[in-house]
Amino acid sequence: MSSTEKLAFVVQIEERYDIWRVVAKVCRVTTSGELRRPSFGSGDLGAHLADFEVSAYLDRDNERAWCPGHYFDAFRVDLDQAESIVKVLRKIQKGMDKATREHGYLAADDVAGYLFRIAAILGVRTYYVRNSDRGREITGETFRHADAASVQVWIDAREKEFCKPREVRS
Repeated sequence: MSSTEKLAFVVQIEERYDIWRVVAKVCRVTTSGELRRPSFGSGDLGAHLADFEVSAYLDRDNERAWCPGHYFDAFRVDLDQAESIVKVLRKIQKGMDKATREHGYLAADDVAGYLFRIAAILGVRTYYVRNSDRGREITGETFRHADAASVQVWIDAREKEFCKPREVRS
């Protein structure tokens, strides 16, 4: 494996309160290739991004995932972590404003595009997606490494699985 750790977004589907979401969580990839969530104050790579997520909703009323957003899903926050969170959120806001000026607005249902913009701002260049049942059976791995195109394909497949069937336009 690599001799240095790096940050990655790990993308999966989660259900909370009967609401399905595409969720990308920041993890660090250890030198042995393991995925670990950073924790605030630990000194780990990405500790300032502990509990950070990018997500969008999936439902049968929409053809695509919708309402992408980013947030810290922390249970308990002290002052040091709150200051760190504000710093990250300001960096993201500044970066998103710049990306909009330079590249235009994203479509409201462009979840992958939203994730890629956030990742670029935070300097995250690695992605993992939840492996299929068959993939887990073959490799024994819960998550598989993915490039940007593969992340987009994975999200599209989840939309087909969880969202309203798309209308065929002639």
